[in-house]
Amino acid sequence: MAQYKYPVHLVETKSWAFDQDWKPGQPVRNAGIYRCRTCGDEIVVDKGGVIPQHHHEHTVLGPVVWTLLVFAQKHPGR
Repeated sequence: MAQYKYPVHLVETKSWAFDQDWKPGQPVRNAGIYRCRTCGDEIVVDKGGVIPQHHHEHTVLGPVVWTLLVFAQKHPGR
């Protein structure tokens, strides 16, 4: 599970970006931490990067499906 120390650096949002499922090999729109819905593993993917295909298979648990957990945002004006 993702952890943080300073809540002042995080903002709660209702963005649609958190509602999309991502499969291995798909390019992502947002840089951030992605969580496997099936096993709970977390990974970091850069903006425009792809969901890695080397994640272990879930032969018993089900398919590998990722969701955005936290997305990184550039500071405006930079």
